Parts: sequence; C-alpha cells; structure tokens
Amino acid sequence: MIHCNPDGICSWNFRLSGEGHRGKLEFNWFNEQGTIMADGIRYDVQKDGVFSGRWILEADDASIATAQKSNAFTRSFDVHSAGRTLCLSAKSAFGRSFSVEEAGRGIVSISPVHPFTRRAKIEVHSGPLEFRTACFLFWLVAIMWRRASQSSSSAAAG
Repeated sequence: MIHCNPDGICSWNFRLSGEGHRGKLEFNWFNEQGTIMADGIRYDVQKDGVFSGRWILEADDASIATAQKSNAFTRSFDVHSAGRTLCLSAKSAFGRSFSVEEAGRGIVSISPVHPFTRRAKIEVHSGPLEFRTACFLFWLVAIMWRRASQSSSSAAAG
C-alpha cells in the first residue's frame, strides 16, 4: 500500500510513501502542471494546453507516460505507461474513489482514507505497478479532487 499525505491542511502538494518508495507531487499554483519526485528522480508533468485533456510525464525531455481524459463528461483517463494501457476512472459519479483497470481487470484502487480528508491510499491488487506510474495516476486523481474543490468553493461563494 502507498500512503498519500498532503503537505498541509490547505495544500494540494502530496508526499507518497510505501513499499520501500518515497515520492512528492508538487502542483503549479495556477495550472495542472508541476513535478513528481519518485525515488529521487524528477519528472515533469506537462499539459498540452489549457483546454486539453492530455498530460505527459517527462524526464530529460523524454515522454515516460501519457494520460488522455476519456471525454469531458466523465472522470476517466486512458493512461499509457511502461508499455501498458490502463484505464483510470471514478468508481461512482460523486465519490472520490478511483479504480485502475488493465484489459478490463481491476488492478489498483485509489481512495481517501476518510470522507473529510485529502489523505489517501493506493492499493495494488494485481501484478506489479511502477512507483512513478502510481505517482502519475495519483496526480490525475488529485487533479479531479482539486477541480471538484474549486467548483464547490465557487458555488458556495456565488
């Protein structure tokens, strides 16, 4: 199990640890890009454009993994990493838990540890998963959580 803990109560940056690995996700303040440190290696997360649904995980200007939002109306992504094609999707329309499938088989779950916290856990149910891929998958989940939080904050202010 990989534990994902926010840096602070209002922070969207996370520390990941577990199974002998350590990582850190740092989001840029004004967009959905930033960096992932996974086991001491720095990866940049780039988004193709403001209205694009495509993210790229890069190291030394080489693409390591990509994620494409399946469509504008669902919280799901097609992720390509290490020769694998994964589908990351929300388990329900309103919940914060996500599952990862490969060839129609559930292999990973990502879920908050409590309904009122950003602390989360990544559980690998089947086969190995590269730690940097796990970090990238959690990045996408954190983006969905952040969007939902910003959306509810805007609705409450309006």
